[in-house]
Amino acid sequence: MPGLVVGALLTQAAVAPPAHAVVQRYAAPAGSGTACTSTAPCALATAVNGAGSSSEVIVTPGTYEVGSTSLTRPSTVTNLNVHGVAGQPQPVINTAANIGLQLLGDGARVADLTIVQTGSQWGLNVFAAGITVERVAVRTVAQVACGLGYSGLARDLLCVTSSPNGAAVDDSWGGGTGDLIVRNLTAVATGAGSYGIRADALSVNTNLDIHARNVIASGTLADIRSTETPVNDSTSESDVILAYSNYDSIEEGGGGNVSNVGSVSTNQTAPPVFADTVGYHEAPTSPTVDKGTSDTAVGTSDLDGQPRKFGAAVDIGVDEFVPDTTPPDVAFDHTPKHRARWHKARFTFHASEPVTITCRVDKRAPVPCGSPFKVKLRKRGKHKLVVVATDTSVNVDPTPATYTWRIKPKKRHRHHHRPHHHH
Repeated sequence: MPGLVVGALLTQAAVAPPAHAVVQRYAAPAGSGTACTSTAPCALATAVNGAGSSSEVIVTPGTYEVGSTSLTRPSTVTNLNVHGVAGQPQPVINTAANIGLQLLGDGARVADLTIVQTGSQWGLNVFAAGITVERVAVRTVAQVACGLGYSGLARDLLCVTSSPNGAAVDDSWGGGTGDLIVRNLTAVATGAGSYGIRADALSVNTNLDIHARNVIASGTLADIRSTETPVNDSTSESDVILAYSNYDSIEEGGGGNVSNVGSVSTNQTAPPVFADTVGYHEAPTSPTVDKGTSDTAVGTSDLDGQPRKFGAAVDIGVDEFVPDTTPPDVAFDHTPKHRARWHKARFTFHASEPVTITCRVDKRAPVPCGSPFKVKLRKRGKHKLVVVATDTSVNVDPTPATYTWRIKPKKRHRHHHRPHHHH
């Protein structure tokens, strides 16, 4: 089938008019006006909602507060490319709109963005032929985190929704043929009755295919669902074919088909282990580490921009586990005076990353501690505090924060004797 799609594109290209220079539109968090140039960037809504076919919307780094304004272009706007700047911190789009970012024209591209949404429908909806979506994170309370289809490539994506009856990824439509290639997706739906991936053929004459590798799919009702309407219609098909992927429950209805749990030797059912539930980075103990595969559709970097293959093999999911070898560092914020009269001392400090900390006073045994740290010492003279930090990858600070101070002896009070006057 990919051969047919390529053939169709080649035929289309042969009769297409000469390509015009791409129109670039720049957005910045404090952007204004309508110029949308690199020197006079506009607001994100202006940049996206005013974009025409074959435009490129460059979303410069920063945090965008777009309120309830949807960023959306219709199917008549084709080959639109909306992206952050590769290699720079991902722009964060905070949106309360019911549709966060929606591109419905063929050839739509989205890359290097983070969308955080409090609306109700789609966080990201890129639904057309020949789409490309890569290195995008969507975290939402909406029904669908990532609407992806009909055909094209989606890779290095994090799609998370907490909505009841929701889907982290939805590729459901009716009428026509589409093959969506998926690589290194982490699709997590945590609400009641939800799906990690949902692929429903919604009408007759529908040929819906998802070919997925290196995918983590997790839902509360089922990890992956595929159904056909009308039931068992001979003109329709919905197939979700997975290899090198992690999921343990499926739902098939009306002739829908998902690679059965455990039927493919490279798929795994042991739950992934995440170090966090924001970026869904893998813990070093996760079964997904080094268990994916490389092919021409696999990207060169993960969502964080780290090399896609680190270690024996590509990892399953959006994150490529790269061991943290950077030790933490602790610095004091508040200390007692170097020469103090008080027997009580109070310290505050901070670390460069999440850590566990021990405090050692003089020659006592180290004890687990946090900031603030208070100590009461009876003995006058010199004292020393050593603060040692260990990060989540068990790297120990090689230069512990150390402070020495001295408790001075009390001042002696001289007693003045008044002379007695004899009368």
